[in-house]
Amino acid sequence: MLSLPESQRSFGWALRDSDAPVPGIRGHGLKPAQRLQVYRNNMQSALREALRAVYPMSERLVGAEFFAAAAHDYLKDHPSHSGNIQDYGDAFPEFLREFPAAASVPYLGDVAMLEWRRLQTALAPPHTAMDAAALAAVPPELQPELHFSHQPAARAVCSRFPILSIWEFCQAQEPERELDLDRPGECVLFARPRLEVYMRRLSAGEYRFLQSLSRGTTFVEACREALQAEPTFDVQKKFAELVQEEILTGFHL
Repeated sequence: MLSLPESQRSFGWALRDSDAPVPGIRGHGLKPAQRLQVYRNNMQSALREALRAVYPMSERLVGAEFFAAAAHDYLKDHPSHSGNIQDYGDAFPEFLREFPAAASVPYLGDVAMLEWRRLQTALAPPHTAMDAAALAAVPPELQPELHFSHQPAARAVCSRFPILSIWEFCQAQEPERELDLDRPGECVLFARPRLEVYMRRLSAGEYRFLQSLSRGTTFVEACREALQAEPTFDVQKKFAELVQEEILTGFHL
């Protein structure tokens, strides 16, 4: 007789693989294989709908039929490893980048990555704003050596494609213009200063500045990297904006 963990593994494997042996389950009026198929259909349907909920703009780009076929292939090799359905689909952007049938839509995986980062921003824990008075009290000679932290919801992603422009294009029910894929690539900042997620484009210097700070570098080193990426980067102005937007929320020496 199988132990409970062995039975659970056997059942889980049979749910994912239609060629796997049927575990010992009661049919309750159906044959065990038929009962298992009911479970299998319900599981696959739930996971497909989870992908559709996370990636609505990706689905709109390629159509429901194409998206359903991609989701079907993804489900076979990417089982859920969490009891929370909101955790499902993290590898879908990379899957779409490698999906042969999506070769004619090379930006699809990057748009999907934008949608995944947007979800993670929405689910991130809350934060408190920067203590401006405490920051102002730091002696000027110590300010270059400060390290800054950002709100847990803040994320950034860069693409060689204009992913935010594509996402915005897909928002319109009846777009008034053609989708321009010849625009330069875009870096996108995700944040949740209050209750709603917002996204905006980042310049090369601002992206490098935030990336440097997130690695734990000092303020002066982050400024140096930003200016290397964008010589006209206005440190004072951009830093003030990031504090006001509640992107940067803490600091330490």
